[in-house]
Amino acid sequence: MERLTRDLANVLSCADCAGLSTMDRCRCRLRLESQARMLALLPPVVCLCGSTRFGDAFRAANLRLTLAGEIVLSIGCDFKSDDALGLTDADKERMDALHLKKIDICDYVYVLNVGGYIGESTRREIAYAEDLDKPVRYLEPVAE
Repeated sequence: MERLTRDLANVLSCADCAGLSTMDRCRCRLRLESQARMLALLPPVVCLCGSTRFGDAFRAANLRLTLAGEIVLSIGCDFKSDDALGLTDADKERMDALHLKKIDICDYVYVLNVGGYIGESTRREIAYAEDLDKPVRYLEPVAE
């Protein structure tokens, strides 16, 4: 429902419609309202964030949330170290950028802060999600 509300708000302020006739604006609005209604039929989409060292936590959260009927977007790999994969710095940058795109399309972010740990990359992802007004939830309570 939150996604539907957000999409309908975008319909009402659609910049592409600004120079259109009233009839064309109505067509644009109907098309976007139809798309928003289809999106409302989708289950919630969650993006898991956290250190890749917590592979077990990622697998457990993925299963639990999937069984709860949610679409789960997760990390590209769950090795304890990027070195184990033989990734280059360019590979890591592409994977980080792709993970931000996952945050773009999710309804909320679920941070796997096992033992309270939130690393630098995860902090950037949380800040990115908050800049997009995405809700951020945590596996464990966060010290304020």
